[in-house]
Amino acid sequence: FYFTIMYPGFDGPELIEELLYYGISAISLSITGSDRSEGLRACVSLVNRSQFPDLEERLKAFHAHHPVN
Repeated sequence: FYFTIMYPGFDGPELIEELLYYGISAISLSITGSDRSEGLRACVSLVNRSQFPDLEERLKAFHAHHPVN
């Protein structure tokens, strides 16, 4: 299952680079053939339910360091 994600203040390549610091990987929409270039495509099909707390912790840390005004 894939999600398309964006985050204010980041273009696709910047967001990929920043998320990697939190142990989260994705691919840029620009390489998927999408007309949108600012978002990312993230696959969660291989994420086990037991890993959801880790993912939540990483996303919360990312958001804490990059609050949306």
